[in-house]
Amino acid sequence: MNSHGIKLLFIFTILLAASCKSIKPERPPTGSTMDLPSARSTVNIPIVIPLSYLEDNLNKDWSSKLFADKGLPLGGGLSTDLDVTRTGKISLRGTANNTINVKVPMNIIGDLKIEKKVFGQNLSTNFPFNENLTPEISFTPEIGSNWDLNVKNLEINSWGRSMKYSLLGFEIDLEPLVKGQLQRVLDNQLSAADLSNLDFKNIAQETWNAFSEPYTVNQNGITAHFYSVPDKIMVKEEITLDQELILYLGLEGEMFSKLGSKPNIVKKDLPNINVNESKENQIDLVLPLIITYKDLDEYLNAKFSGQQIRTNKTTLILPSNLKTQKYGDKTLLSMDFKAERDGKKDVEGKMHFAGKPVFDKGSESLIFEEPQFDVKTGDFFSDLGIRLRKGKIQRQINKIAVLPIGELLDNARNEMADQGYFETDFANFKVLNPSLDVEGIYSTEADIRVFIRSQGKMDVQLKDLK
Repeated sequence: MNSHGIKLLFIFTILLAASCKSIKPERPPTGSTMDLPSARSTVNIPIVIPLSYLEDNLNKDWSSKLFADKGLPLGGGLSTDLDVTRTGKISLRGTANNTINVKVPMNIIGDLKIEKKVFGQNLSTNFPFNENLTPEISFTPEIGSNWDLNVKNLEINSWGRSMKYSLLGFEIDLEPLVKGQLQRVLDNQLSAADLSNLDFKNIAQETWNAFSEPYTVNQNGITAHFYSVPDKIMVKEEITLDQELILYLGLEGEMFSKLGSKPNIVKKDLPNINVNESKENQIDLVLPLIITYKDLDEYLNAKFSGQQIRTNKTTLILPSNLKTQKYGDKTLLSMDFKAERDGKKDVEGKMHFAGKPVFDKGSESLIFEEPQFDVKTGDFFSDLGIRLRKGKIQRQINKIAVLPIGELLDNARNEMADQGYFETDFANFKVLNPSLDVEGIYSTEADIRVFIRSQGKMDVQLKDLK
């Protein structure tokens, strides 16, 4: 080769070496500024309760005393004893404006007492009465702060007959007196009607516990635990013209994950109730799979253990001591290596492989794109020789340095379906066909975060009354 050809080859070699951008793990480039997605998650469940279900509970035992009292003042020297008992079944009917109309058959037994001066003489006498009534009452049901079904906006639409009496020239109206007792009557009926199966607080608590319980998935030696820390509960009631009480129960919280041992979750009490503005049947969870570089190092070192990278017929590269870190917007994989060369002295050094972590849907794996490669042996020509074969080396590293998570996603989906089933005395709850999709992958200073979104609906099956 003449001197001109040697010069061209030298220039080509220098350009080739320069074209491999140097990777400096100790001085990583500045990554672009980005906000990580929120792991805020919500569960919203419409629980449909037929009013006939409430009626059946209320009418299990209807021969009950509603209230009794003595010496109730009516004013003007009048007082009365009252004894009020249910005589028939309560009927419920949903009407407009989120109200329930209630008919309560009752019997009122009393003793009207008159003590007045009439023409200077003391008049003291009793008038017994016994009346059967079927008042029609409307009210708005409301879940109270103690999770009881309370009565609000009580109105008497009809008594079924007049509550006014005329005795010895006195006009007596029992309506204000009896009406004043009806709020307490209805509250007592709802609390004393053996509604233990219809325990709204227990329904909320069971859902709250299920939402915060960790569930575990495994793949290739990786054990991941997903769990939530709920912090908000929302409730709203609706009475429909289809004669149903719909309880919209919503939960919100932050999702977390942990690799390795199962986290010890401290169960929290239910927080104060907020108004639920949503009527959707929706489960929307954002699961952050957090893979620390330490965990990734352990996985890759186990994966590369015993692996050999052949660059040509005479050279075999043996990688060891793999280490990962953030490198700008990429993840950097650094490794020690030993190159065994037939007929030549072995070479040792470091290789650096930087790539952007992405989710490959075809293989359902975490792979690295936009590769960047560098090698350092302390010998220019050894570096050059390896760089000349960087394409082959990168392809082989790409095949090994993958993190398959397809099985993990399947396991997570199955685990969600299993964990999303729970029972209360009142109903069975089950998550229907939860989906899982990878939303994005991000490199941070401490880890790689894979954000997985899971969506589904909740099926609620009421149990038969016993």
